[in-house]
Amino acid sequence: MKKELTIDQVLDKIGEFDKFQWLMLAIFGYAEFALGGFSIMIVTFITAEPNWQCVKGYNNSICNFNESIGLTSKHYKDRCDMPREAWTYVEGFTSTVTEYDLVCDKSILQSVAQSCYWIGMLLGLLFGGYLSDRFGRKKIFIAGVIAITIATWIMIFPKSFIVFIVCRIIIGVGLGFRNATSFVLLTEFTTQKHRAKIGAGSFLFWAAGLLVLPLIGYFVPEWRYFLLVTACFAVPCLFMSYFILESVRWLQLQGKDDIARKELEKVARINRKEMPRDTIKEFNGTLESGNFKHLFYSLRVAKVTLISWNMWFATSLVYYGVSYGSVDLGGNRYLNFALSSIVELPSNVLSIISANRFGRKKNVIVGLLLAFVASIISVLIPGNRSDDGYTVTRIIMSVLAKFFINMSFSGIYIWSTELFPTFIRGMGVSTSSAAARLGSFSASYIVWLIRVHPMLPYGIMGMICLQAAITAMFLPETKGKPTLETLDDMVQSASSTPVKFIVTDELVIANKATDCSIE
Repeated sequence: MKKELTIDQVLDKIGEFDKFQWLMLAIFGYAEFALGGFSIMIVTFITAEPNWQCVKGYNNSICNFNESIGLTSKHYKDRCDMPREAWTYVEGFTSTVTEYDLVCDKSILQSVAQSCYWIGMLLGLLFGGYLSDRFGRKKIFIAGVIAITIATWIMIFPKSFIVFIVCRIIIGVGLGFRNATSFVLLTEFTTQKHRAKIGAGSFLFWAAGLLVLPLIGYFVPEWRYFLLVTACFAVPCLFMSYFILESVRWLQLQGKDDIARKELEKVARINRKEMPRDTIKEFNGTLESGNFKHLFYSLRVAKVTLISWNMWFATSLVYYGVSYGSVDLGGNRYLNFALSSIVELPSNVLSIISANRFGRKKNVIVGLLLAFVASIISVLIPGNRSDDGYTVTRIIMSVLAKFFINMSFSGIYIWSTELFPTFIRGMGVSTSSAAARLGSFSASYIVWLIRVHPMLPYGIMGMICLQAAITAMFLPETKGKPTLETLDDMVQSASSTPVKFIVTDELVIANKATDCSIE
């Protein structure tokens, strides 16, 4: 007699983490490397501001500095009262700053160039999550890959700051589509036993991209050629996307059980396992049609949604704040960025181990608290801001803050994927990631505050970490629990009181034995 098997039970028989999962990890990992790391973090260099110095032979009464002057120098703003021909850029690289003279009153445009990208990603995540839950993960992922690749190539050639901004917005939308689908697709093809490993494993490719990026920048200092090299890395993603399968969990939720079975048979063939002849367990009741309102269906569900958004906002703000600020700490900008990036490799490994051994919740909270400590120590360091010892110590604290906030960031991806059911997982993760983009957007301006006082950026980031750690304590642990599939599963995981859901296409009705309301 045939048994009914859940998706997790089928994957247990045909391979939870075998050749197919490795193939998927390689495809999504490369996309993370070429489209994620390069596209997002390249602005750290191509919008970077070099030091400046007085032009030799110019009137000494107007510009009389013998040294090179950087962001943390007390004479940084003095050039704003000088004629443009009195000073020049020092370092041997070009950027949008050197091409368009984005200094003094125009310096805020550096942050605008960085933050406009996050506006695009915010839109991409909000629409991408909804579209992926309605039309499938694969289609939206491919649409994002195409948008990123085309916009990156367009941005290389026109000498217009407006075109640069528009292309960055389009790239943001494309990456929003990709981010709303890639992690969800990757983790939906395995079970809870391997979810942390395959999910956080993709971040190793991100870290690899961040290590390669400063190397490219060092050897290709002209910013348009720098863009050209990274655009070439994006092209293979167009062809690799063909090998991605649609999420079987999403297919089953849409009532496409035959297609879901065929996709699982492909997985079995690649893994060289026999597909079980047992039937795949169907969802009970009417097929659910999720939308944004289900993220706030009850107080307990709303609590999960809002705290998830807050965690993503905080970790993203601090992560990108530390990354962007690394080139402004003094010393070699390429080395600083490389140091703050290389720590992501051991940080991701530690996140995988910690999430599996101690739980998703502890992993995230501990990372946030230690990032808070590192940030506050950086603020409290005594000494003159021009001292070499002061600079080195701040760089060390910055690297430690990056290590711990990245540990939390990796853990949050895993945790949020498990907090939301398949029914609205794409929407839950994408709106959380959208909240993170508000943090990323804010990071550009918080880093700019170094021009006001060197202590401000890390002081603000430290306090944001602390409040996120406190609110995260109110979320449930998901380690060792089966994948949530329906809204019914989500509510029951957030509440000790069993709740029965009868779901129609547009309405969800909750029934309790004695009370029709949900707290």
